[in-house]
Amino acid sequence: MEEAGGREDIHFHLDNVPPLELQLSIRAMSPEFGLSPDDIAQALSREYGFAMQRDHTYSLRRAYDLGIAEKARLAGKPAYRLTSRGAKLQSVMAVDSALGMELLHYLHYTSYGGRQSDRKCLWSYRRCCQLIWAASATLPTSQMAATIQAEMREAFPSLDWTGRIGARFDRAAAGRLNLWLRALQPSPLPHGEGPISRRRTERYELALLALDDLYRARGYRYGDPVLLDDAVVDQISAVFFLERECSRDLLHFAVRLSPVIKLADTLAGPSVNLLRTYTIDDL
Repeated sequence: MEEAGGREDIHFHLDNVPPLELQLSIRAMSPEFGLSPDDIAQALSREYGFAMQRDHTYSLRRAYDLGIAEKARLAGKPAYRLTSRGAKLQSVMAVDSALGMELLHYLHYTSYGGRQSDRKCLWSYRRCCQLIWAASATLPTSQMAATIQAEMREAFPSLDWTGRIGARFDRAAAGRLNLWLRALQPSPLPHGEGPISRRRTERYELALLALDDLYRARGYRYGDPVLLDDAVVDQISAVFFLERECSRDLLHFAVRLSPVIKLADTLAGPSVNLLRTYTIDDL
């Protein structure tokens, strides 16, 4: 994979990064000094009795891709330390691991921004979630892989698809997406195949994060009023697999608790107004 600022990333495949391993890696890292992958693996074994997978860098590279960690040097060798976003996430995990998992899912879902160096695997993650949401059911991993493979070429026609390493997405990658969704509490996915469960939560912050994603995805300016129609509510709900009425309730709840949002009744129906960006740092 190419570093930010280098040539265009072509890695659509979701590498093997178990949710628990990434969570524990974040808890073991420091915002003040870098730790080597081996040091982090030893800390996970010593403090949590957890054995990292053989390649100790997978979760740390994912943390880097999500803006949770930055690369450092330790005795001339690669090391990782937490960014300010990572430190915030670490503090959330210390008191509420379930919320920490929601935020990790959110970062996977929203971190692809269309820049050349942005990780295409995060585009794949978002599209898989959207496919499941649209179907309202689990999808066979073979079907999901085939759909993503076809959409890759449509969404990125300028890429040279001949002889490239990394430009792939298979059933294993689709299965890894399911592992992340099953780590949410409660999970939107059933134990086997079948319809998804649209979730409920009392955390109004999740609705604000999803609303911020909608503003960015649609190219709205902060401060612009947005008609709260069914399509908007559906897009907000999709980020965290929420019931649509839950999303509406959370936005009304957020008005009473946060200065970043306003709701108004208009002739066309209720409208929502996000006054500024809302990120994990605002939690």
